[in-house]
Amino acid sequence: MKEPQCKKQSRDANRYVEGWTVMRRLLGLVIGVALTSALMSGLSSGAALAVAGPCLGAPAADSTTYSETRQFVESQAWWMPDTDQANNSTTNTGHVHMGACIPERETISSGNLTVNVRVILHDNPGKANYVSMVFKTSDTETTVQKCYLRATAANFTCPGPSRTGKGDFVCTGTCERWLTFSRPISAFNHSGTQEVRFRAFVPEPAGKEMQTSFNGQVNIQNGKSLSDLSRHAFLRGKGWYTHALYCEASVRSVPIPDSPVSGIWTPVVGLTTHPDGSRPATHSFISIDPDFHAVPSNPGTVLWDAAGPYGPEPFGSAPISIDTRTLTNGVHKLHLRTSCRDNTLGSTNSGVVVIPFTVAN
Repeated sequence: MKEPQCKKQSRDANRYVEGWTVMRRLLGLVIGVALTSALMSGLSSGAALAVAGPCLGAPAADSTTYSETRQFVESQAWWMPDTDQANNSTTNTGHVHMGACIPERETISSGNLTVNVRVILHDNPGKANYVSMVFKTSDTETTVQKCYLRATAANFTCPGPSRTGKGDFVCTGTCERWLTFSRPISAFNHSGTQEVRFRAFVPEPAGKEMQTSFNGQVNIQNGKSLSDLSRHAFLRGKGWYTHALYCEASVRSVPIPDSPVSGIWTPVVGLTTHPDGSRPATHSFISIDPDFHAVPSNPGTVLWDAAGPYGPEPFGSAPISIDTRTLTNGVHKLHLRTSCRDNTLGSTNSGVVVIPFTVAN
């Protein structure tokens, strides 16, 4: 017996609806995969995923809500004698710190790259001059902005030089200034992984100069040709002093953590000799949450403190295991310091990099 025509039409209609539903789901999946592929193809290798919010580890003065993930990263330069070197006004000119909320490995696709930079002088007799922002690509290196350190200028501005053509910021004890840099990303001549460098210059007594600088990478999408920077493309903090040249510490694991870490965290770091004829690394120090401005100074939780480099030479790196279960939950700071003894000048140049990380066990 043939089934009634109305039942057959109803069943055919149901099959049609079911088939169309499956097709829509498959089409949605294909579109989703295509969009994801297109998105990921626009990100350079090692790019982080943007999450809006405040800067991780930022001092209270910088309460900016950023449109992408940022971390407050700091470099430091020290010119201080080793235990067997004479301690006097020539061999000990203290520290200069420079820190900023940087979009490390984040994607910036429009507008300006704007960065607030903090400079601290600690027991430093020098007269701070200026900080420069440098855009480095695979084939160019361009100073795109200079902000001078002025004694009377307002914080979070970019002052010009004084009448002498230089900065005039001096300090007794510990003092800080904030500068604001902002340049269009069109100033990069390529898209992809590019580098942003900040350099602070502090002339010291007796015709010497102290500098600190750090290099961090950002994923620039400005519509220009893709060319990733590949030379030493990791986070580097440097100290520089006349004659001694560079001494640096670096974080080779990129990107640095956006999300909390737990259990055993093992970043790869390098506290080794800078590769340009600078003095060799003679001491390396790794610690969590030190405070060397405290009286007495607080070395923090020391993970490594030994003569020589940390990592193989030349300019190598090695993992450092951190048991985060021994730390409280919340934000901490990893301090990496490489020291490079200068026997000619009778003191020791040190380069420091400090990064924040969040523990959640």
